Amino acid sequence: MMEQIEQHFSTKSREQQAAMARMRAVLRALLPDAEEVISYGMPAFKEKKVLVYYEGFSKHVGFYPTSGPIKAFEADLDASGLVYSKGAVQLPFEGEWPEELLARMVAYRQDQIK
Repeated sequence: MMEQIEQHFSTKSREQQAAMARMRAVLRALLPDAEEVISYGMPAFKEKKVLVYYEGFSKHVGFYPTSGPIKAFEADLDASGLVYSKGAVQLPFEGEWPEELLARMVAYRQDQIK
């Protein structure tokens, strides 16, 4: 599976790869026991089920914790100033990311699938 993930990364621009590697490191630290997989064509972290997906786009990294965490932390997302939708959060390539909020969203998702 790691080969598939590396292959996926190789299709991205250098800027996308750097941001995706940053997201991967954040998620790996939060989910040390999770398996890295490709699901729906995107890198993802899986325990019993897929917990979170991520993907590099032209101007941001998409963080996909599914809709439950987005809804649960909507007020925090509003306060963060990040662009988000029902199931995705857009994180800029450069600058600060609300890692504490991402951690809470991932933990919420873990609790959802227990």
